[in-house]
Amino acid sequence: MKAGQVTARGAGARERAIEVGERLFAQRGLWGTSVRDLATALGVPTASLLHHFPRKESLYRSVLERIAGDLDRVMARAIARPGDHAARLRALVRAFASWSARHPRRSNLLLRELIDNPARIGAAEVLPLTPVVERMSAFLRDGARAGSFRRVDPILFIIHLAGSIAYFVAARPTFARMIGRRDPAGFQRAHAADLVQLAERALLRMEPS
Repeated sequence: MKAGQVTARGAGARERAIEVGERLFAQRGLWGTSVRDLATALGVPTASLLHHFPRKESLYRSVLERIAGDLDRVMARAIARPGDHAARLRALVRAFASWSARHPRRSNLLLRELIDNPARIGAAEVLPLTPVVERMSAFLRDGARAGSFRRVDPILFIIHLAGSIAYFVAARPTFARMIGRRDPAGFQRAHAADLVQLAERALLRMEPS
């Protein structure tokens, strides 16, 4: 085997470490999760984990990269669908909300990362969510140039949209319990519909039909 080549067994071990890392980091954050915690959850010696990920931060980065890559693919499909800018905007909002509802652990981890990140942002070599933000920003700017969207600050719009979705995912279990709602899927669909209407009002030059 050539130097640097990863065996199927090694790739499987890395994948399992990323799966477990995603779960623990979502529950406890980067700072609240130790290498020993990760190794114990994996059922392997600490040295075995460090063989694949020499530092806890390298595993955390791999977790974020996988999540960001998955979300970026979802956003790309929504933006590339047939239709005008208004139709693709609705598709993008619904896709983002649906992805977060399907993956609440990932949504919560991204929210936790934003809360914890300021302490590390200056030294960060890579920001995994950058491609997602750049793709969405490019779509908003393209819609504005085409005359379909109002000219808004793309980053502020993304913050508003992502913030509403992340807060809904984090708060849904508590609010559902408080109001006695027994239809989680219906609750999520209602929230997504509200988001679509808000996005239309914020961006579309013409009133939605």
